Amino acid sequence: MKRDANCPLCGAKLPPSAWLDACDELLDSAAAILAARCPACQGRLEILAQTGSLQLGYRNGKHFTAALSLDYPGLQVEITDGRLYLRAEEREWVFVEAED
Repeated sequence: MKRDANCPLCGAKLPPSAWLDACDELLDSAAAILAARCPACQGRLEILAQTGSLQLGYRNGKHFTAALSLDYPGLQVEITDGRLYLRAEEREWVFVEAED
């Protein structure tokens, strides 16, 4: 079952896969935190990927504060060699942390 979620910034309804498609940077590979822009309003937010869910919000130091918790049944999260692999619904996303 696919669920849509309202963007915490503008209220746009987006499926979980659209949030992952909107991610453009791996901020923390160890914590599986991504940066994204809402496809509707272009507002910036951060996404914490967890097995079976996405947390949309922001990092505050070492803590992550979620504005929206989104169930994503079947989402698998794997972190290997500084890369973040996400798999769900026969799709795969791979993110690599930018080098300084």
